Amino acid sequence: MYTQGMSQLERIVYINRIIEEQGGVKTSQIVDEFSISRRQVIRDIQYIRERLNAPIVYSTEKKWYHFSEAFTLFSNSNERLLVLNAIFRSLAQSQGMMGALTEMISEGLDSGVEKHYRSLSEKIVFISPVQDWPNYEVFNVICSAMKSGQRITMHYKNTKGVQSVRHVEPLRLVNYSGRWYLLAFDMKSRQLRTFHLSRIESLAEIQGDRIVKRYEEAQIDSFIHSGYGIFMGNEQTYVTFRVYDWAIEILKTQIWHRDQVQQIVTEQGRKALQVTLPVASLNEIVSALLFYGPVARPVSPEKFVTMYEEAVKNMQKQSDFPIQ
Repeated sequence: MYTQGMSQLERIVYINRIIEEQGGVKTSQIVDEFSISRRQVIRDIQYIRERLNAPIVYSTEKKWYHFSEAFTLFSNSNERLLVLNAIFRSLAQSQGMMGALTEMISEGLDSGVEKHYRSLSEKIVFISPVQDWPNYEVFNVICSAMKSGQRITMHYKNTKGVQSVRHVEPLRLVNYSGRWYLLAFDMKSRQLRTFHLSRIESLAEIQGDRIVKRYEEAQIDSFIHSGYGIFMGNEQTYVTFRVYDWAIEILKTQIWHRDQVQQIVTEQGRKALQVTLPVASLNEIVSALLFYGPVARPVSPEKFVTMYEEAVKNMQKQSDFPIQ
């Protein structure tokens, strides 16, 4: 069931879309579309102007409301909300969580979608190939520690199977490529570290052992988003690689990092898409590039090229088909 606030959101989305598509919206259009009073329309317009800071004004010449300068609340809002709801429903279903609560949340997302779009909700499907769901007992302890501002001690096994005891200050839970990680300040190394949640064997919140504020929120966010890869940090390396043939069509619409630069180049008469982006982990970008096999190659820096070539040679050693 839609609440009054949800209904208002739908009207705001409608008003914004009509102005974008037609240049303006008449009061009568809104009244007819939603079967509401003219007074309610005026209240919605005031809300858009005062709460959303939209430059919406009335034109006595055309007898409609329009934006006095370039402005949009949300472009393609119906489509964006449909995609968001599809992602939510897919994740909820994969966890066996579809029930009254998730249906309410889904309806809340749908409330911002105009009514003639809502029938599409079940026809938009999101499938994530990899989902490494967390152990919720571990997740709960970390959330509790972050909420109370206390450190935790955990038994952790790294990628090589080596076990260690870590005393850390939990700062963020991060989902990267379908896998959950803990970003924390490691008391032993005195640095920020990321820990894969599935490799945490046990942990406990330490009562009275308070987290020390070492970073501003913006610094932590910068650390997370600084470079491509989950092994995040302030140290970045800009790498360049090229892809060819079918890989061009795939990568040209993908965003690997917000600061990436793409350009079409010609290499010995062959068309290529060249990509440059900052990375925090050369190992991770090498693994990603290997996916494209013979239609991709590293360009720079030299360390990146060398690591890629060594990875290819190591793969060859595991193969029963030697390269002539």
